Amino acid sequence: LQGRSRCLWCAPSSSPMSSLKVQLTQAAPPPSISFVERYKVAVEARINLKHVHRRLQVVAKLLIVATFVEDALRMLFKFDQQQQSMEIAGWTSPALHTLLPLLSLAVQSCGALLVLASSGVGGEVGCYLLLGWCVWHPFMYGQAGNREFVLETATISGGLLILLSHLLLLRTKAPLLGGVSAAAAQEQKDRTATAHRIQAVGRVLVVSFFLYVAATKTHAWSVSLSLGPGDGPGVWGWGTRTVELLLSLLILYLCWLVVIGMKSRGVALLLAVTMFLAAVWMHPWCLFLFSSRTYTMQGVVGMEGFEVDAFTMADHHRYFFFQSMSTVGALLLLVVHGPGPLSADEQDGPLEFASEKTVA
Repeated sequence: LQGRSRCLWCAPSSSPMSSLKVQLTQAAPPPSISFVERYKVAVEARINLKHVHRRLQVVAKLLIVATFVEDALRMLFKFDQQQQSMEIAGWTSPALHTLLPLLSLAVQSCGALLVLASSGVGGEVGCYLLLGWCVWHPFMYGQAGNREFVLETATISGGLLILLSHLLLLRTKAPLLGGVSAAAAQEQKDRTATAHRIQAVGRVLVVSFFLYVAATKTHAWSVSLSLGPGDGPGVWGWGTRTVELLLSLLILYLCWLVVIGMKSRGVALLLAVTMFLAAVWMHPWCLFLFSSRTYTMQGVVGMEGFEVDAFTMADHHRYFFFQSMSTVGALLLLVVHGPGPLSADEQDGPLEFASEKTVA
C-alpha cells in the first residue's frame, strides 16, 4: 500500500486546470510565427479554404472557356451574319464563307466541352484544340493587324496554358497501375517539368493585354482628364503626363511580378478584380439590347466607321466582354494554383493552406 501510494503521489495531476493548460499550450501558435501566418490560421479556422479553392477552380475553368462557348453559340444562331463577316474579312470564295464558320463551331464547341467534362487526357486535348483556334482566330477574321485583338487572344492563350499545366500535373499525381517502374517514374518527372515550363509561358502570355493597356489605354484615359492649368480634355500637359507615367509604371510593375512569380497570387487576384470591373464598365452589352439608335463601330479592322444597329453593337460588346471574362478566369486559376516552382515565390514547392494538408 505504501508503494502504491507513492506511485499515486508521483503521477501527474489530472485536474481541470492542468488539462486546460495543456490544451492552450498545444493550440497556441509558436511565438516566432509571423502576423500574416497567424491571420491565415485564424481565417482557416473559420473558413474551409480547401472548399473555397475547389469552387474557385471550377469558376475559373468556366470563365476561361466562356468566350469559346459564346462564340460557338454565335456561329450557331447567327450563321448568316458570320458568312458576311467572312466576306468582310477578305475571304473571296463563297465556299469558305460557309466552311470557316462551321470549322469555328466544331473546334470551339468540342474544345470547350472536353475542357469542362474532363480533368484528364480529354481536358488536355480540349486545351490543345482551343490553343490552335487562338492562333488561327485573328487570321480568320482579318484582325492580325489589330494589336488589341491579337494581345487579348494571347492573354486567353496564356490562361489555356495555365489550365493545361494544371491538368498535366494532375496526371502526374495519379497513382501508377502495377507499381512504379523506372521508365514510368522518369515519364512522370518529364511531364512535371513540361507542365512547369508551360505554366511559366502561360504567366508571360496572360499579362499581354495589360501591357497593351499600359502602352495605349493609359494615354487615352489621362488625356481625357482635367488636371488643372495647362491640362484639359485632349491636352497632354505635365499633369496628364505624370498620371500616365505613374499608371503605366504601376501596370508594368504588376505584370512583372506575375511574370517572375513574386507575390503573383495576390497580384493576379488584384488584376482579376480590375479586369472584371473594367469589362462591366467598358462592355455593357446588355444595355445596348434596349436601345433603338445606331452606333459607329470602333476598334474593328475592316469595320471602322460603319454605322450599325444596337443589336449588332451589343453582339460586338458581348464578344469582348466574354474575352475579358476568360482573362479573369485565367488569373483566378493562377490565384488557386500559384506560379509553380519556376518562380520567385514557390521555388521549393507550392504553398499549402492548413485546410489542404492531409492528416496521416
